[in-house]
Amino acid sequence: MLSLVRKTLEIYLREKRLITQSDFPADIAEYFGHRDAVFVTLYHDGRVVASSGRITCQKENSVFECIDNTLLCLKDERFALALQNPDILSQIRIRIDLFGPQDRRVLQSIDMLDVSREWIMLLSQNLGFLSVVLPHMAHVDPSPRGYFSLACKKIWYDESKLTPSDYVIYGLRTKELTDLV
Repeated sequence: MLSLVRKTLEIYLREKRLITQSDFPADIAEYFGHRDAVFVTLYHDGRVVASSGRITCQKENSVFECIDNTLLCLKDERFALALQNPDILSQIRIRIDLFGPQDRRVLQSIDMLDVSREWIMLLSQNLGFLSVVLPHMAHVDPSPRGYFSLACKKIWYDESKLTPSDYVIYGLRTKELTDLV
């Protein structure tokens, strides 16, 4: 999948066209049979410059979901035009997180989150927000409460105003693929 992200970016930035099946790397064949959610995160010089993902797969399979999220990274305001340069592409590092419905669990309390192998999804249908924090992504307090605070900050919501009846917390496990060194 890492090669798919790189190839998608390469073709789009160099040729200004979308990747086609004839361009697909051979190592992605196994993902055609999966409908996992996909998060794509791009790094340059050790910092996140773009990310995109969904909590459920919206495309026909994980391959097309990965392509779509890779292209959506190009719209991330952190991914400056100067970085959208084919000559710099080799300096871009990639992380992909994949997960299916079986990889999430509802937590009765934030204290049940295992930050060593789970990430957090904070969802409120009543208040209209969704926040996701991937593990090992931010240098914050690596405790469940630290992740909860970060999830609240990402949606600009004061956590002291939230009550447990306002939201649902999920602990998620992902299959992480990365070329970070």
